[in-house]
Amino acid sequence: MTRTKRNTQARTFQNLKNAAIAKAESVRDTAIESAGAARAKTAAVLTQLEKAFQQRLSKAVARMGVPTAKEVRALARQVAELEARVAKLRRARA
Repeated sequence: MTRTKRNTQARTFQNLKNAAIAKAESVRDTAIESAGAARAKTAAVLTQLEKAFQQRLSKAVARMGVPTAKEVRALARQVAELEARVAKLRRARA
């Protein structure tokens, strides 16, 4: 085989190799983009499910008569205010 023919074959092989590498990189990039989109969509769906679960749980707890965290904090503030008033009255009587 002549040197020219070998050089031509080598160039052809290198061109094919470069084309294959470029195609593989393109496919990889597309797969990464698709995975990112799927991840974002999954996160959005999970967020919606979590909100729905929270709402249903809140309704069920309310039906059972369990006070919410906000109600408990309000009651705790009222108790603290009443304790302060009682302490003030005791000091005034003493």
